[in-house]
Amino acid sequence: MPSRDASARAAAVSLRLALGTAHGEDANTDWPVALRIAGQEMLAPLAWARSRRFIQGHADPETAAAWRRMAVAAHLRGQRQLQSLRQALTALESRRVDVVVLKGLPLGELLYGDPFARCSSDIDLYVPANRRAEAAAALTTLGWEHEDGDGPWHEAWTRQDVGGPEHLEVHSFLVSDHLTHLPAPSATATYRDVAGELVPALDGPFLAAYLAVHLATHQMPPLLWFVDFATVWSRLAERERIGAARAADAARVGRYLSWAEERAAAVLRVGDGDDASLASLGFARDGRRDVHSIVRHVVLAESAADRCRVLAAFVMPRKSRGSVTNLVRYSFARVRTRLASIAGAHRTYMPGPRSTTGSVSQWRENGARPLRVERAEMVSLVRDVVGVGGGLRVRAPGGSMLPTIPRGALVRIAGIPPRGIARGDIVLALTADGEPVLHRVIDLDGETVTMRGDAALAADPPTPVSRVIGVATHVAHLGVERELTQQAPRSFSVAALKLRRRLARAVRRGW
Repeated sequence: MPSRDASARAAAVSLRLALGTAHGEDANTDWPVALRIAGQEMLAPLAWARSRRFIQGHADPETAAAWRRMAVAAHLRGQRQLQSLRQALTALESRRVDVVVLKGLPLGELLYGDPFARCSSDIDLYVPANRRAEAAAALTTLGWEHEDGDGPWHEAWTRQDVGGPEHLEVHSFLVSDHLTHLPAPSATATYRDVAGELVPALDGPFLAAYLAVHLATHQMPPLLWFVDFATVWSRLAERERIGAARAADAARVGRYLSWAEERAAAVLRVGDGDDASLASLGFARDGRRDVHSIVRHVVLAESAADRCRVLAAFVMPRKSRGSVTNLVRYSFARVRTRLASIAGAHRTYMPGPRSTTGSVSQWRENGARPLRVERAEMVSLVRDVVGVGGGLRVRAPGGSMLPTIPRGALVRIAGIPPRGIARGDIVLALTADGEPVLHRVIDLDGETVTMRGDAALAADPPTPVSRVIGVATHVAHLGVERELTQQAPRSFSVAALKLRRRLARAVRRGW
């Protein structure tokens, strides 16, 4: 188990890797912990893009391979996101809705010269308040479903894709809903080339202030966002910084900009080797702490009147005003999920690292646990990794593949081999309703495959080959890993189980 000092050290190293300033002493860090922190702080893809050779040269092979897979998965998610963004922009522009893309892929292109090196979990769009109805209609035609919020306030949309769920947000203010009493300007855009697509991206003197307010609005913002601001600010000439400060003062968010400047300076000091500056970003020996965002809003408000308005907006959000029912519903939801963190938040990087690679015995010995993700995320991650020739282990919770795959065993999924899918292969595929299934192929006709679990009586409905994600190659259980074959092993217990099932079926049918 790494020491608490090693955890803080690994946090500093992960930040320097993302800044591209790692030095010789960083080679001796606890690399699995550094990867874990880089993943949680959304730095891993950027660190790989800027410090790939350093990671490959000094990290253990398993950690380096896991780091590469994480970067590749982010790259492929970004490509899918760009396609969804292109569709949304086309639909909105066809209805003559002015739209500006906030953060996301264009920001990655602007700051790092690579739109896919920066983690982006959703698409953020700015749409004028008087065009929100047309925007909603356009998104609905693309299959987006309204999830939360209403215009002119923050609005969340989601839709299911083959690669997993996608998320999109629509805004009509460049500040959070708690701060709409401030005279923030409307969004101005510059068309930016993002992987061959011209995208209207947020630009202008208010960009730095926008990023500063966005940082302050989120409790425990990831380190990536501090790196974003530090990169923006360091690239501005003196006259541009003066213009940014004037734009912030005009919107009464000048103190937000100063607060973000101080954090940016701390980021750059860590980049220069001053690990103690991590304390300015909330880091302690064992993890990271942060106050509730409403506390930050109150502290950074320009006047007593603004503080009162912020508190009023927090207690009675504008989107809930005018409806007692909405206010009560929203208040109960906050008590249940949000107010628990009113005293602050703490993220612990101890005990030992979580690992996405390594044998079962290694996971047990170092006290770590495999990465846990939701089912849709698992499908998306596996598809991303095997799509570039990698492999990933997933847990099989059911018993339909007994005795070949025991319940709870870890199964390694690889890409479809050059020979294609063959009878006897065990494949991970999506059923017609989008559920992942890990069964053996018993028949195929070129366009569809028919599968059945080794312990199942009936075959699954035919599945299009296009819905096959990968082929299972190995299974690990109780510390032993073995290769999977195309022949189902014989088992008396499974034969007896099948017999009992047949008898039960016959009884239900009345013989």
